[in-house]
Amino acid sequence: MKLFLLIISLFICGVTQATTYYISPTGNDATGNGSAANPWKTLAKATSTVTTVGDIIHVNAGTYTETQSLNLAKGVSVEGDGAATTILNSTVTGQWSIFLSLDSPQDTNGAQSISGMTFDGQYVSETNNKTWWAISVHGRSNVLIHDMKIINFRDRGVVFDGNDATDPHSDPGHHATGNKFYNNTVLNSAQNNGIYGGGLLNIGGQLGMEIHDNTMIQNQRVNFKNGWPIKYWDEGWLNGVKIYNNILTKAPYVGTYPGDGGDWDFCIELFNPRGVEIYNNTIQGSIDLSYSYKGTYPFSVWIHHNNLTHAVQNTKSEGGIICEFRSESILIENNVINNKTYGVTFNTRAVNDPGGNNPTNPAPTGGYSYIVDNIVRNNLFSNIYNGSGISNKFAIGVISEGTDDVQINNLQVYNNTIVAQTGNPVGVAFDFSSQGNGNVTGMYIRNNIITGFSGPWIQGTAGAGNTNITGMMLTHNDAFNNGNGNAPSWPGGNPANYTYTNNIAVNPLFVGSGFYTLQATSPCIDAGVNVGLPFNGAAPDMGYAEYGVAGNTPPTANAGPDQTITLPTNSVTLAGSGTDPDGTVTAYLWTKISGPAAGTITNANTAGTTVTGLVQGVYKFELRVTDNAGAFGRDTMQVTVNPAAGNIPPTANAGPNQTITLPANSVTLAGSGTDPDGTVTAYLWTKISGPAAGTITNPNAAGTTVTGLTQGVYQFELRVTDNAGAFGRD
Repeated sequence: MKLFLLIISLFICGVTQATTYYISPTGNDATGNGSAANPWKTLAKATSTVTTVGDIIHVNAGTYTETQSLNLAKGVSVEGDGAATTILNSTVTGQWSIFLSLDSPQDTNGAQSISGMTFDGQYVSETNNKTWWAISVHGRSNVLIHDMKIINFRDRGVVFDGNDATDPHSDPGHHATGNKFYNNTVLNSAQNNGIYGGGLLNIGGQLGMEIHDNTMIQNQRVNFKNGWPIKYWDEGWLNGVKIYNNILTKAPYVGTYPGDGGDWDFCIELFNPRGVEIYNNTIQGSIDLSYSYKGTYPFSVWIHHNNLTHAVQNTKSEGGIICEFRSESILIENNVINNKTYGVTFNTRAVNDPGGNNPTNPAPTGGYSYIVDNIVRNNLFSNIYNGSGISNKFAIGVISEGTDDVQINNLQVYNNTIVAQTGNPVGVAFDFSSQGNGNVTGMYIRNNIITGFSGPWIQGTAGAGNTNITGMMLTHNDAFNNGNGNAPSWPGGNPANYTYTNNIAVNPLFVGSGFYTLQATSPCIDAGVNVGLPFNGAAPDMGYAEYGVAGNTPPTANAGPDQTITLPTNSVTLAGSGTDPDGTVTAYLWTKISGPAAGTITNANTAGTTVTGLVQGVYKFELRVTDNAGAFGRDTMQVTVNPAAGNIPPTANAGPNQTITLPANSVTLAGSGTDPDGTVTAYLWTKISGPAAGTITNPNAAGTTVTGLTQGVYQFELRVTDNAGAFGRD
């Protein structure tokens, strides 16, 4: 019998002090050391030198010329003084050239940010062949790119590639997590070369990525040369991604037929989305989705509260939301789709689908042509017009790219308002004529208002004897001023198990002047059937806008002017307000949406409040106001906290690393802080990594103890603050 003695050791390691390095237009790469007093001159020097996790490269205000591709180590952040003042011009040339690479094997924790600068690729035309990509993030998680301006790159702006797979035809099983792209402006950095279209932002292999509050515009190049604002990368495989509060603009489509010159009207194009949410965006162009499966999520894609419109109508064809190949559990609701030739389309192809798109692994429930459990509700389709260059023109319908073998199971379309353009209307609102060899089981079209179409408001297949629809419920719709006497058209005979009741053909009495809410005397009020939506009255109204609720005008928020203070002043007063043109403001909410961790909002639920405990940095605060009907408005303001004039930050000393062996389970942390031009006013100990165990007895003392430790490796940080609000860490 052998006896093994198990010795459990516990190691407690101090953290090397995070260091900020500087570059300046007046710096020197040869003689500088990267300090504030003796900075380097180029970001190339800084990124090749600074490799310690937690360190920061600060790019002082000024204009820089960078002549080589840069590689940024994991854990190292780069920050500027603001995109308006910190400008880096790239002169890197060559096909597939990248200005800044963050490249690691998949599943690497990047734990870093890039912020406060302008990256300019200096693209003018295809002949100058300047830098192709601005930023490439490969294999890394927890990378934040924010408050940047990225302009004039030839091929693509920013690429987030979450794994090592190349164009995988099934889920690669690895996804980057925690990546964020927000508060950026991206312009003129996505090409269309006739073979492919690049993106201002390209995303693939992402789990839970957030893309918000960006302005991305690609309309600066000649016809057929503009890429997309947001584009999938490596077949997509996007899980739980959120795209919200963005302004996205694609150049108007000008071809004879979509696809001419390799061009499309896509503003967002995603492959293999699972649990993706797209909301509160203003979009000029279309949303295109391919191979949408919900997986473990309640939906594959949830598209809501977006405004998809062209302010100036294109004479050519324009799309709204395009669902290609298999479309499973897509929820489209509360959007405004304006000035489009077709609103929501389900495009199908006669090929077997993979459960991703791998023909060797077919989905158990069918192929590319399957349209399963989709809902289109509470949307406004306005000015649906007869654009040139495409034969498929409708508000909602199916396009077959194969042999008309569309398979639909449970398609629900209800409480939409669909209005054709006066003088140039599309012929039909609902088009299911690409159904000759397919089958529909369960189609529910209820509570819609459809008006102004030149032909029948809904139609089936053109040939006789092949409607191929079973279980059609067509009830409680108002079809007014349409062709075919406002009657449906089923050339192949009525669908099997057809319910056609409680439909009307009367003027819905819109408010008018481009507004499609209902007047008080509208015959559509309380004329719908309850399908699970909240409503006022005995029954829901027809159309997208429940009278007295959905027609509410949202309130307007005013967060007040931007402010700048200089330490030691460390508090500001936020003077917000809200107005509501057709009701009352009932609630206020202040939120810090970016900036240092410090800063406490005294009362977040009042129009005016104070923020205390600010430290050096740039903060953004958002005021959200809510009205008596539940609608809200938002506004943001910025607080810039400058360092005290001439102040030198304090130095923290967390003490030496320590090792103990169980059963001993406590240690004494002997920290200290010094300030060369003032006094240390505060200490803060924080456990930044390690097991869940371990209690800091007094985190606000220079010296303290930690008790209740278990086996593992711990890291503790000491932060000291001086009388001017500056701090040091170790």
